[in-house]
Amino acid sequence: MSSDDDWIISGLLEDLAALALSRDRISVAELVETMGRRGFGPLLVVLSAFLILPVGILPGIPAVVSILLILVGGRMMSGETTLWIPARLGRVGFSGHVLAASVARAQPVALRLRPLVAPRLAFLVSSAVMSRVVALILMVTGAVILLVGFIPGLPFVLSLHVLLLGIALSSRDGLVALLGYALLVPEVLFIWKVFL
Repeated sequence: MSSDDDWIISGLLEDLAALALSRDRISVAELVETMGRRGFGPLLVVLSAFLILPVGILPGIPAVVSILLILVGGRMMSGETTLWIPARLGRVGFSGHVLAASVARAQPVALRLRPLVAPRLAFLVSSAVMSRVVALILMVTGAVILLVGFIPGLPFVLSLHVLLLGIALSSRDGLVALLGYALLVPEVLFIWKVFL
């Protein structure tokens, strides 16, 4: 198993912390550029964390995250490996201070998770069929958050399976992916209960 130094999530968080400390306001385009070509897994970890950590309380963040999830799903469905975002979305900005606080909370969690993940059952997350399944899950999740994300607690609930799928894609860990798929059941039941 690789060391913490090459744990892709830790490296990403360090880059995000540097970005957050470099300016007062950060655009979505700068955020996506900082994540670079690490792939969609780390991006999904960050997007789901945005709905869990302090940055998620900022007005409009759930809507931005939902659109990005739809875009990531669409790119995955078409076999692309990098994210394209519309210029208007790229200009949306948020506080660098809030991002720095969120990253500071996430870093210890990332280090605790590192020993628990490893490449295993990779076909459950990285095969062509499962990549499209993940893409579909992301697009549906994004659409649901976009439509009803104003309901307190719903974006948080829907971020949990995205977080696990992001970790699974980052580490090619099919066991973590299975946990993410399994979480869909209680999440769907929760949404069902909210709307009945």
